[in-house]
Amino acid sequence: MTRTVVVTGASAGIGLAGAKQLAAHGDRLILLGRDESRLAVAAEVVRAAGRHRPIAIRADFADLAQVRAAAVRIRDSCDRVDVLVNNAGGLFGGVTGHGHDRAMQVNHLAGFLLAHLLLDRMRRTSGPPSRLITTASLAEAWGVLDVDAPMRKRLLHRSRWLAYGSSKQANILFTLEAARRWTGSGVLPLAFFPGLVRSRFASTSPLFMLGKLVPVLFTSPARAADTLTWLATAPESALVPGGYYFLRQPFAATARSTSPSRAERLWNASLQAAGEWDLPPDR
Repeated sequence: MTRTVVVTGASAGIGLAGAKQLAAHGDRLILLGRDESRLAVAAEVVRAAGRHRPIAIRADFADLAQVRAAAVRIRDSCDRVDVLVNNAGGLFGGVTGHGHDRAMQVNHLAGFLLAHLLLDRMRRTSGPPSRLITTASLAEAWGVLDVDAPMRKRLLHRSRWLAYGSSKQANILFTLEAARRWTGSGVLPLAFFPGLVRSRFASTSPLFMLGKLVPVLFTSPARAADTLTWLATAPESALVPGGYYFLRQPFAATARSTSPSRAERLWNASLQAAGEWDLPPDR
């Protein structure tokens, strides 16, 4: 049976590379991206790599209304989602129109919301579980995340790198708590660190751009996406629910990103920020 795979942040970098690999694997892709022209090009690239014409949906994750609209289009196009790759993200400052910390909303809350809106398409009562794969980062180590008020703009988040690190900490905590809540209903949550990647990411950061001049420090998007593709296709027995991986191997995160109590508190605060009154039950 052909699987349906949803990839956010799919118009470039790791998202596009992973989408191409999964298309070549035989999967049907639904691609989400912010830039319409880049997304159209990505759709043609993915089409050429596989057997199925992908569906392309434009959505800016800085706007939760667009996340909700994208979820409606995904739901209208398929009865099941076999893999959801929460990959959209970037290096941001400022706040969104909702008054939320922009980095936290784009990199964490939007994916958290999308997963809830597609949860009934992902739950399984028999057969292999669906997979929820989130792109995290080593940057979680320097995050300054307030798990009880994650969307509030903090003074320390004037540094885009601190804001980014906080959002990546949230990604791992989300994966941990999703595993606790959803594994029993046929969803396998996983996260991975892709490494330092030669892509559009952080193109406005002088430090990051300087580092890209040293090729040995960086890998290609295709190589970085290898772990993503492996997590989406490996036998269930090779994976641990809530696991965090790098180069196809378990990877250690900091104690702040692996605390069950912090994960639960972040989950509850994220539900409130996303509008828990109209989200489907998560148990």
